[in-house]
Amino acid sequence: MLSKMLRMAALLDVYGPLLTERQREMCRLYYMDDYSLSEISELQGVSRQAIHDTLVRAEQAMEAYENQFGLVRICDTTRRQLEELTSALSAARQAIDGAVRALGGEFGSNCDCDLDAARTCLATAIKAVRSCQKAAVSIEEGTCVGMGPGLVGSHVMGEKEGGL
Repeated sequence: MLSKMLRMAALLDVYGPLLTERQREMCRLYYMDDYSLSEISELQGVSRQAIHDTLVRAEQAMEAYENQFGLVRICDTTRRQLEELTSALSAARQAIDGAVRALGGEFGSNCDCDLDAARTCLATAIKAVRSCQKAAVSIEEGTCVGMGPGLVGSHVMGEKEGGL
């Protein structure tokens, strides 16, 4: 039940403006403000069944919009990709910190350094940076998912045609 409430709240955030004012208000009260059907029916002066029917129609409309446009799905995918990117950047930072420690802590210091450990840490950092690059490309490509050719923009076209 909670997952349905969260999904409907997400759909309402994105597709709420496409609903009728009445549907939007009922959904806001039910999903966002956690009112019961009885409480909403008292506020609106209509039966619980009328509230239920309005909510069902609004849910169906929002699901239809999501099936057509996929904006919530794109947002979820992008959020996951950003989490992966953040994780990879953290791994790169840790690997670089390890390489700096293995090299003696600071540039120019006269400490003994472990070149093999530094090499291993830098190889790990390079791998993490490549993972970041892959995630960034995936995110960039994902921003164009579901958009028509006219909405992709000159940024993508410019790169392919040798533009900026």
